[in-house]
Amino acid sequence: MTVRRLPDAGGGATLEATPDGLALRTPAGLIVRAAAEHLAGPRFQGRDLLARATFARAGADPVSVIDATAGLGADGFHLAALGHHVTLLEREPVFHALLADALERALAGALGTWAEAAARRLTLHLVDARAYLAAAERAQVVYLDPMFPERGKAALPGKAMALFRERLGPHDLGDAEETELLLAARRNAARRVVVKRPLRAPPLGGVAPSGALSGNTVRFDLYAALVPGAERG
Repeated sequence: MTVRRLPDAGGGATLEATPDGLALRTPAGLIVRAAAEHLAGPRFQGRDLLARATFARAGADPVSVIDATAGLGADGFHLAALGHHVTLLEREPVFHALLADALERALAGALGTWAEAAARRLTLHLVDARAYLAAAERAQVVYLDPMFPERGKAALPGKAMALFRERLGPHDLGDAEETELLLAARRNAARRVVVKRPLRAPPLGGVAPSGALSGNTVRFDLYAALVPGAERG
């Protein structure tokens, strides 16, 4: 097993090259990997709110999606498994390293033929999403999944996200950054922006969506794309 020290992780966390892929291990033994299993195929087809929000349905053409807050890749990988062409953006080097390893293994066939096909619809960039969205060709859909707000404990992230908060410092967006990111996303999107939120959380940046798809614990807020030069709408 190859082990290298994780820069700026704190608390003795390490990145480890294991037989099952790159993993982040804490001194307590908690292991976190990118969510590569989501490349194995679409889940809950027909009842999948994310699929509905991103125009994935039987007989429909795949769309281009920018997942601007990729994290550990669960939703971005799932979107690729649904047939979309997905660009993953991640600004945190540790998240990016885990994602890159999962994609490499999928493309090499280590996760099965379906995962290999889905991975070919994915591209990954280590970049700040706001800068990328301002310069990139327009995608049909821009997807945002910022970390759930801690205020009021309206919702809790999974163990992995709690781990990253503890070990890597704040990955959440401040209010001003939320507003900037949402505006950049709406300027880039050709059709809509989809924002994942806890069911009872306020909308991102305090901007009311034009619609929403709600589940038991989360909802997907829908925002119309902005015409070039527009600030609101």
